[in-house]
Parts: sequence; C-alpha cells; structure tokens
Amino acid sequence: MKKQNPNCDGGYCTREAGEVRRLPTGGSSAAILCRSCYEYEIAFRRERNKELAKAGAFDLPAWDSLKVYPEE
Repeated sequence: MKKQNPNCDGGYCTREAGEVRRLPTGGSSAAILCRSCYEYEIAFRRERNKELAKAGAFDLPAWDSLKVYPEE
C-alpha cells in the first residue's frame, strides 16, 4: 500500500508522517517535500542538468540547507 505524507507535495513518500522542507522551484515558488520526495526530485534534477545549459540548470541544494516547513 502506498504511503502519503499529507504535508508533502510529492508522490514518492515512504512514510505517512514526518518532517517536510521547502525546496525552491523558482521565483517565490517552492515544493514542500519529505526526505524521500526530495531525494527523488534531486535525482531528477541531476539527470536533467546533464541536458541543460549551465544558465538553465536546476539548483541542487542539500537537504540540510532547506528550511523546515511547519506541519499543519
């Protein structure tokens, strides 16, 4: 059975609860992600960056550098 953290915007959660952090996506926008979804997103960004010019490459911030997002 798939688990979903209700505080996470991602779809690759491995737990139904836990800490989420704010991952900037551009401008003032961000995704609120659990650790598992963050890892999936960063892996995607790394792969995608191989095809993008440096000016258009995704940022790859470390988990510890992201701000913890308050749970509701």
